[in-house]
Amino acid sequence: MTPMNSFFSTPVAFGISGLVLFAIGLLVKHPRGQRWVLGLSLFLYARYLVWRLLYTLPTDDLASMIVGCIVVLAELYGFFQFAFYTYQSWTPLERQPVPLTAYPTVPTVDIMVTVVDEPLEILSQTLVGCLSQDYPKDRFRVYVLDDGHRQEVKALAGSLGCGYLRRPDRPRHAKAGNLNHALRLTDGDLIAVFDVDHVPTRAFLKDTVGFFTDPQVAIVQTPHHFYNPDIFQRNLRVGDQVKNEQALFFRSLQAGRDAHNSAFFAGSCGLFRRKPLEEIGGFQTATITEDIHTSMQLHAKGYKSCYLNRVLAAGLMPETFEGYLKQRKRWAMGSIQVLQHDNPLTKRGLTLAQRIDYFGSIFYFFFGTPRLICLVAPLASLLFHTPPMKADVWALSAYFLSFYIASALIMRPVSRGSRNPFWSDIYETAMCFSLSAVVLKTLATPRKERPFEVTPKGQRVRKNTATELSLAWPLLLTFALLIVGLVWGIQQWRQGTGDPGLPVSLFWGSVNLLMVTIALFVASEQTQGRQMFRLTRDYAGRILIDGDTVPARVTNISERGAGLVLDRPLYSTQHSVTLILPASRGTIIRLNGHIARQAPLPSGQVDVGLLFPELTPLARRTLTEMMFGDPAPWREGDRFHPGIASSLRSLLLALAVPWRRYRWDQRRMVRLRTHTPCRLHTSNRLLTGYLTDMSFTGVSAVFRRTPTGSLAGSLLELPQVTLKVSPVAIVRRWRTTLVRFRVDSVERGELRWRDWHECEWQQRRLEGTPGHV
Repeated sequence: MTPMNSFFSTPVAFGISGLVLFAIGLLVKHPRGQRWVLGLSLFLYARYLVWRLLYTLPTDDLASMIVGCIVVLAELYGFFQFAFYTYQSWTPLERQPVPLTAYPTVPTVDIMVTVVDEPLEILSQTLVGCLSQDYPKDRFRVYVLDDGHRQEVKALAGSLGCGYLRRPDRPRHAKAGNLNHALRLTDGDLIAVFDVDHVPTRAFLKDTVGFFTDPQVAIVQTPHHFYNPDIFQRNLRVGDQVKNEQALFFRSLQAGRDAHNSAFFAGSCGLFRRKPLEEIGGFQTATITEDIHTSMQLHAKGYKSCYLNRVLAAGLMPETFEGYLKQRKRWAMGSIQVLQHDNPLTKRGLTLAQRIDYFGSIFYFFFGTPRLICLVAPLASLLFHTPPMKADVWALSAYFLSFYIASALIMRPVSRGSRNPFWSDIYETAMCFSLSAVVLKTLATPRKERPFEVTPKGQRVRKNTATELSLAWPLLLTFALLIVGLVWGIQQWRQGTGDPGLPVSLFWGSVNLLMVTIALFVASEQTQGRQMFRLTRDYAGRILIDGDTVPARVTNISERGAGLVLDRPLYSTQHSVTLILPASRGTIIRLNGHIARQAPLPSGQVDVGLLFPELTPLARRTLTEMMFGDPAPWREGDRFHPGIASSLRSLLLALAVPWRRYRWDQRRMVRLRTHTPCRLHTSNRLLTGYLTDMSFTGVSAVFRRTPTGSLAGSLLELPQVTLKVSPVAIVRRWRTTLVRFRVDSVERGELRWRDWHECEWQQRRLEGTPGHV
């Protein structure tokens, strides 16, 4: 046996895998072990590919050889992608803000907000955030760049004191053309760019402008942070157990690129020095990804970029699978255009590290076809007896599984907790068909001008089966083929008639089926009731109701409503209440709303939902400053760093999404169980019965005799209390009739009715059963 064959024998492979995984397990928690674990993981991947090329390619017939070579090429793409990831994660750079005191006079800044057809409420939030900067007020100006030519946008800009710019001619070159038009009409030393949905905190300029004390710095970029769930978090209902899909790039890879002076402008939440930007002709219009292309031009001119890895703005992720794919297809198309028009590998002026980083960013968007190949590869064996590889399960475990475990182990420390292990496969599976098509189309017609499709934001998501099927049919077809292939393959395996690689194909196909299933669940939209997403916050406030003040703690809030936690329910026949909160900068904000729901919590407290029908312009602006101005709440999500166990749990949770239903709490008052005698005075008779449950504005009563005639405006007599009621529902049973009443008014004993609820509530709290909904 040759040394090569000995090295690649299964026992030796298991031994090496065990040692390497043991070393990674020791080093992964070491603060200086990041380069070692990346290097060891890359070694395991390289060893796997050499083994695949030398020992597993099928050579029995031409068809098997062709299929085997195609699959190996797809896996080779994965290796290069991991190599680029390793390079960009090798030495991340962590910067701290440069104080503005380094300037004798701080530079002037033009803050530009681009808008097309997005909702005014979203634009208003961003403009308020831009205007609230902790920066000398005479040294910055906010401009609205309106490519939608809407009079209401002009009116909003004027009401807030912002400049309003729009192109007189037919808009060309989309966002880049919009920005270039504004460049010619403004004169600030620096230009800050925000998408319409990215609301800056008040510290944005204070923490970023200082980097421009270095005259060679042309770009300063900050992370994109999102306050709404992405489509994976929302449609799979996994919440914060799964990190935002974009977090890996902004919290890890951009910091690694910054060490090579190749962090690039990401389309929003960044600043430019005007002079270098004008030197390259403004924002680049040759491609539809003006952000990366403009950055590459500035780097090729010898200018520097700085990446401040601190969340200083928050925006919206696409709310639908359709919007998500539209955004990613635009990014993929634009990246291919950059490669065709301005290849970073051959562009003069870039350093070697910058060439690698820029090419790595473009190379990523080719993942669609390799991922698609790996999804359908096991079908060659399962359906056509053409195995893509010659290997048994044990050998595959020694080589591939060892690398896969290593990559999962290093994900948490290397990504800084910004990516769940295993979930990259889910993301790529969901996108692979759409991105494969758009990449091939762009490569086939390199000179064709591509339209810039704006990502829809601020949508209210509704189920649309036709749209979902139009996007998910390739996944559905793959799902069906995998089911058929696995059923047929299991039957062959039981009969002992399959090819030697059948067990590997069965395992491979089962894993692919799992990923495709979750991707299908992602494509199935979950209805979204709220158009404006609630921000999780922790504010101490007060509720003013019926002249009484009740302490409250705000748990979530938006311009449309708020969620509160109270120590006791609110009892009132009035809908209106006032929420009083201490706002930013020592002011008080009063928000008029009405109670939408009340529900008991296991803690014995009450979860209360308020709706704000219409806020005054001053209240809206103050509330926006309060919600978005402070950068501290955006850092709360960084505390959770998912590992292997939590990521596996999240996968199981995602698989169970069809069997987990939303529960909408709609009661305006907390219902309490009771068994209280009552008498109902109708227009023609007197009925006796008893209450089964009650709230301040509604009761349920059971009567032995069936009520007849109209019950509207009937009087319900209770001990020391008389209620005027109207029926909501009548349920006839064998010997009794259940009637649900709405309380129109308290005719007698309102104080007693209120005290009764309070006593019942306190009693239930002591018993540990505060109520039911």
